[in-house]
Amino acid sequence: MKKFRKVLDGLTTSSPVNPGGSPACGSAAGTPSTAPTPRELEIQETLMSEHFQICKTVRHGVPYQPTALAFDPVQKILATGSRSGGVRLLGRPGVDCHCQHESGAAVLQLQFLINEVPNTHTSHVLHMCRVCVITFCHLPFQSKWLYVGTERGNTHIVNIESFILSGYVIMWNKAIELSTKTHPGPVVHLSDSPKDEGKLLIGFESGTIVMWDLRAKRTDFRIHYDEAIHSVSWHHEGRQFMCSHSDGSLSMWNLRNTAKPFQVTFPHGKTQRDGRKESCKPILKVEYKTSRNR
Repeated sequence: MKKFRKVLDGLTTSSPVNPGGSPACGSAAGTPSTAPTPRELEIQETLMSEHFQICKTVRHGVPYQPTALAFDPVQKILATGSRSGGVRLLGRPGVDCHCQHESGAAVLQLQFLINEVPNTHTSHVLHMCRVCVITFCHLPFQSKWLYVGTERGNTHIVNIESFILSGYVIMWNKAIELSTKTHPGPVVHLSDSPKDEGKLLIGFESGTIVMWDLRAKRTDFRIHYDEAIHSVSWHHEGRQFMCSHSDGSLSMWNLRNTAKPFQVTFPHGKTQRDGRKESCKPILKVEYKTSRNR
């Protein structure tokens, strides 16, 4: 580095430049001119800090802090959402799309419209989003009606062709017992029964589960559990379902007897001296799958 500086010093002193830009010459014949000072030889830098900015050139892998996942089995597209409001779509080679919420709100859930293209008239849905926070959505297979649960505990129904809210609203105070004054919390689960599409299973964060009859507009049964609910999944026969809870437990319920769960397990808990299972971290997602050997 020192040798390089000496070379530069030699170049600058061997060919001085006058302010006019031409090599320095004598001001008169036989009269040498004085060499310029080092400050006169400094190059004026025109690039400023505001001329530079950071920009993305490559995006690789799953988005940072993923919060939601969905898969389209027809087009073979995987969608991932992040806590910062980003959504990335990945498919076959060359299929890579990314979009971002302007507000940066976290993506809580993703739902594909299988072989459907919705219209752009979304004013009614946007109006609902401004009024309340959406916490869960469910679209039955080959259905035109999207069930939308909110932070207030109510369930709305949206037509996916027009994206207009229907007048049908399941209010939380009608779904739970009228004598219960305590709010059940946000809606954390919505699903139609595999046996009857006219029955909607609604799960509230507090641990309350309701089977709502869409035609009769009333509740078939209510379940109250001591632990908060994070996820619910049906057995494919539609006779029982499973819930995951905040204490790391899984409760299994049979529609024939909803007074209490017929089985409660702690998959990651150790057995204590008194025979009980210790509490664990919450199970945020559960899927009820069966195989040939059950």
